[in-house]
Amino acid sequence: MLVAVDTTVTGGSDLGRDDGGWVLLASGAGTVRAFGLPADGEVVIGRDAGCQLVLDHERVSRRHARVRAADGWTVADLGSRNGTQVRGASVAAGAAAPLVPGEAFTIGPFTIVIVPRAVSVVRAAIGGAGITIDDPTLAQPTSLVRAVAQSPVNVIVAGETGTGKEVLTRALHRLSGRGGPMLAVNCAALAPALLESELFGHEKGSFTGAATAKAGLLEAAAGGTVLFDEIGELPLELQAKLLRAIENREVLRVGAVRPLPIDVRFVAATHRDLAAAVGDGSFRRDLFYRLAGITLTVAPLRERRHRVAELAARFAQDAAGRADALTPDAVARLMAHDWPGNVRELKNAIERAVLLAEGGPVRAAHVLFDAAPAASAAGAASATSVPSAPVAAASPVAAAAAPPGLSVAEADERARIIAALDACAGNQTKAAQRLGVSRATLVTKLRLYRIPRPKAGAP
Repeated sequence: MLVAVDTTVTGGSDLGRDDGGWVLLASGAGTVRAFGLPADGEVVIGRDAGCQLVLDHERVSRRHARVRAADGWTVADLGSRNGTQVRGASVAAGAAAPLVPGEAFTIGPFTIVIVPRAVSVVRAAIGGAGITIDDPTLAQPTSLVRAVAQSPVNVIVAGETGTGKEVLTRALHRLSGRGGPMLAVNCAALAPALLESELFGHEKGSFTGAATAKAGLLEAAAGGTVLFDEIGELPLELQAKLLRAIENREVLRVGAVRPLPIDVRFVAATHRDLAAAVGDGSFRRDLFYRLAGITLTVAPLRERRHRVAELAARFAQDAAGRADALTPDAVARLMAHDWPGNVRELKNAIERAVLLAEGGPVRAAHVLFDAAPAASAAGAASATSVPSAPVAAASPVAAAAAPPGLSVAEADERARIIAALDACAGNQTKAAQRLGVSRATLVTKLRLYRIPRPKAGAP
């Protein structure tokens, strides 16, 4: 859902041009301000009307900070009352801190970032919320998405499980023009010790079993793109090391004493609300701002039903060898489904239907939908299940058994939903607002995680 904001694009170099250049974009306190950065010179930020970028807020000083372009971008605090923060640390009065495009700094309630001109215009228009992607393959990319792909700005790709976040990342890499490979690591699939070696590499003899030296993912992707899949599951101790690698553009292998330079573009994918994770302390604020140059959100399939028939035909072509295998009644049944598992669930449903049709037309009766297995006492206690975080035993919502086989991320999300419902006395609308999702999304997740829908005010 897009938030209505007061958007102002002012001064500086011509924001309407699309021939490159950079824009200083500030969002916060219900407003968005954009100022075209000159190729050289400086921009003063403050509450005073004489500043180039005016942020009229009580926590902003009259002349608060200065952004300057010389051999590189820097931001200096001008002795403000509330300070200027870069990478989570305050800039000393009169001192300057280096900045790179896509890196955010904060002044009072405002988050400010240097972004490409083409990106800034749309971000300003939508309140900095990011861009919603309808087709993650980017078969027909807009000029804005192409500008994002070709810029050095780090990207967060958000979306529910199964929407096509990795597909979108591969499309961004294809459009970027970068000559290196696109490599991905699943941050939720490896133990912390293995994940560190996977990301940064290791030297021979650095630990038991390290018979030879090995380059890490960040080295191997030289000149290309690295996808941190499920970045929200990255342990805090590795978040700090990843932050240093992104800031310094160098990696230190496990067991090494000298860092190695890297040249990669960073993309982070997640189905979690990273802003909420920052709030509860499970994700570093400085890493979040370092990664969130711009956010691309892949819409869930239920919000792009117009693409269900097209995707189904493509999957039927792959599975049955012909796109016309689906009968009209089968397509109608597909269009009516909510697809909590998104494109991945649709693909599974088509492959299963083709198998059941045994070479004949795929009819509605052949279309069976994925459903979470009924919870049982044995299943809920099985060793393969990940238990939800403990919540108050008095809550009837919390007492509901979780479906077996949940991943760590799914169990964590289920626990957060239950906690939000308990905190809001069962009011689903308020719980959805607390979680930062739509009510429809919350209802879908209640069904997916076998959480009974409570009545508002229920004890």
